[in-house]
Amino acid sequence: MPVSVSVPDEIIIRRRRRNGTANLPDMDGYPFSCPIQVRWRDLDAFGHVNNATFASYLEMARTEAWTSLFGGRDALAIPFFVKRLEIDYRRPIDLDDEVRVWLRVGETRGASFTFEYTVEAGGEVAAEAVTRLACVDKTTGKPVPIDPDVRATLETLQPS
Repeated sequence: MPVSVSVPDEIIIRRRRRNGTANLPDMDGYPFSCPIQVRWRDLDAFGHVNNATFASYLEMARTEAWTSLFGGRDALAIPFFVKRLEIDYRRPIDLDDEVRVWLRVGETRGASFTFEYTVEAGGEVAAEAVTRLACVDKTTGKPVPIDPDVRATLETLQPS
């Protein structure tokens, strides 16, 4: 025999109602952005996107940017690894938030470069983040200087 349970709407979907205007800065300095679909599996026990999932959102945006810059097969021909990841959380992301990750290249050094991110949710800054990536030799795994053509391409994602 089926059981019917009545659950208030505010428990089924917790929507954040925020007062005031959005805190999203002008994103002109970010030449690339990627929409992110929030999934049920992204949520923690509080109904927010789990803090570790933010790193996956950054990876999705980084992969989209990398593929758009270098193409699918060529992207894999440029070995690098994430050397450092920093995330400053500003507000929770809920299941019903529209999310977009904005990305730009920060500094480039001899063998490494940074991606800088702003994670937007519902028109507000949900997080700001930086990853430092290092180019490596495929055989040895040791850092190597960024190829000049790769550097030139990365610089197209720097703020103008």
